[in-house]
Amino acid sequence: MTYKMVSLIGALIGFAGSAVPSVIDHFKAKQTQKTQIEILRIQGELAKAGSEMDLLSFQEKASDNEHRRLIEHDIAMQSDTGFMAGLRKSVRPLITYLFFAIFAAVKIAGLNDAMDNNDFNTAINIVWDTETKAIFAAIISFWFGSRALEKRQK
Repeated sequence: MTYKMVSLIGALIGFAGSAVPSVIDHFKAKQTQKTQIEILRIQGELAKAGSEMDLLSFQEKASDNEHRRLIEHDIAMQSDTGFMAGLRKSVRPLITYLFFAIFAAVKIAGLNDAMDNNDFNTAINIVWDTETKAIFAAIISFWFGSRALEKRQK
């Protein structure tokens, strides 16, 4: 009976020994698949980051091209002469001056009206409110802010 047991144990060990490489191959394949999935995930993230960088680069180039075209337009307008050239050059400044004059007239009228019932300090605080400060800051930033940024970048 011991011979049968030894034979049976030998057969089982032989069977298990032949199955071990298959089991090891299965775990290796599973690990390889995990690695490949991780590689694909990382490649996807890198592709996404690359496309975001391409978009940012495209936006920056578009901004640079627009700025260059505006400068070329301003240079072309400065080289023109004559009445029509002068009229074309004066449109933006003229509109700015007119709107500032209207704005100042409205604020002076408001100050005059507020001074009827209040002292000067109270009246000026009524006229020079938060919205007026925001508008004034936006106008100053528009006209002078880009120049300061350009100087800072150089």
